[in-house]
Amino acid sequence: MAAYPKDIPVVIVGAGPTGMTTACLLAVYGVDFILLERDRGPMNLPRAILLDDEGARTLQTFGLDKTYLATPMEGDGARYYDDDGNCFAETGRGPRNFGFAKRQYIFQPELEQALRDRVEQLAPGALRFGSDVLDIEQADGHATVTVQQPDGSEHKIRTQWVLACDGGRSPIRERLGIPMSGNTYEEDWIVVDTSNDPDDSRVSKFFCSSTRPQVSIPAPNGGRRYEFMLLPGEAGETMLEDAVLKDLLAPRRPWRPEDILRKTVYTFHARMAEQFRSERIILMGDAAHLTPPFAGQGMNAGLRDAHNVAWKVAAHVLSGANPAILDSYENERRNPAWDMIQLAVAMGSIVMPAGRDQLIFRDLLLEALDPFPKVRDYLIQMRFKPKPRYDTGLFLDLDAPIYDASLVGEMVPQPDVMANGEQSRLDEHLEAGFALVGQGPDAAAALQSLTQTHLAGLPLAHLVLDFTGKDVSALTPTNPIAARPFLTHRDQILLIRPDRYCAAAFFPEDLKASIAKYEGALA
Repeated sequence: MAAYPKDIPVVIVGAGPTGMTTACLLAVYGVDFILLERDRGPMNLPRAILLDDEGARTLQTFGLDKTYLATPMEGDGARYYDDDGNCFAETGRGPRNFGFAKRQYIFQPELEQALRDRVEQLAPGALRFGSDVLDIEQADGHATVTVQQPDGSEHKIRTQWVLACDGGRSPIRERLGIPMSGNTYEEDWIVVDTSNDPDDSRVSKFFCSSTRPQVSIPAPNGGRRYEFMLLPGEAGETMLEDAVLKDLLAPRRPWRPEDILRKTVYTFHARMAEQFRSERIILMGDAAHLTPPFAGQGMNAGLRDAHNVAWKVAAHVLSGANPAILDSYENERRNPAWDMIQLAVAMGSIVMPAGRDQLIFRDLLLEALDPFPKVRDYLIQMRFKPKPRYDTGLFLDLDAPIYDASLVGEMVPQPDVMANGEQSRLDEHLEAGFALVGQGPDAAAALQSLTQTHLAGLPLAHLVLDFTGKDVSALTPTNPIAARPFLTHRDQILLIRPDRYCAAAFFPEDLKASIAKYEGALA
């Protein structure tokens, strides 16, 4: 068994998707870490089932778009049915704003295997199963982690940062005494994962029944997930018996016990930790926030946390950036994470109306909106889903944009681009660190004269977008509509953060001064 380090910059606790994604990001940034997992091996449970476009973009940063995501199972949208079996609402695929489909159905054990393989490729030996964190002491700008090894012995690791990705029942959060605010649904749900399913459609189906709401979700490898709300007086263990499940599944598929991959009862939560950071300990993923499943955002929220935190930790470790920049994690992520929780709650109100009055209200509302299709689509197609945008944080002039449609504070689009006669996604040119993206001859000249290749210890790429296709040395968007938001800054240069959010926009003559100003914000 390999020895545990005595001193290492980062300790990640929890080898779920959030922890392993954080590990892969730190590895590509060049930061040493150890990833500790209490369990003796992978859980291999199909919990999360949906990967969204933002999450896929994060995985792209360390190459999973070329392997795991090379043949995705893209979703075709969702349908909502009433008690009579009528489809009263339908959503489509939606645009590919960030380079990937908005919904990709996954089998979580396969995703986790891909992540483990990538961790091992990037940082051999960094993932340690059977490593139980017993205690964390903090003092003088560092933390000391006491870990129990598989043989029962204890070891202490001194570290600069502890990233707690240890789940919804986070022992680290509990030891810190950080409460979770919010609500827990009164209704439990049965979740059944199947294989060899006769329904091969790539559409999520919500049966918004006034008696027992149900959900049917596509899954890879010919599978499907079914969810059934428990009714008052129904006991979870009894409802998992074969005879009960056979009756529940009867309207959807034939009963074959050998096709049942998993059956369990879930309690849904809409809760958030009252703080995300305690000195050198940072709560991430389910340890920081718990989301009802109706919008498919639980795991994806954790991937957003990973991308937000990893580059800031890297900036501190690699360049000595002020550790206070990690306060921006909570400042940036708290409101968007809560907005996603509220989106899931709103969808839950459609899927499982609480009583006949709410059901009648929903139906009357949809009927009343028939003469107003745009408003009805805005509601039914969940277009009120928050854009990936931060209203505060590590940005320049976020409160005083020059242009109304400024990208500063937003995740920038990822259009396909042509370069040297080959088509690729934009992020392949942004690479893993910071990037400067300019448009126009003045911006191109300014970027060509810039010799700086790193910012806060991370690579700084220099790119030029040219919508005309005349500049053979530039990147030409193949779909100008997808790239159109960049045209707001057609005479400017954008500074893009490693998590693909626009940190600043400035004119070419201000290039060096603006970079220095941003470096000052990190100092």
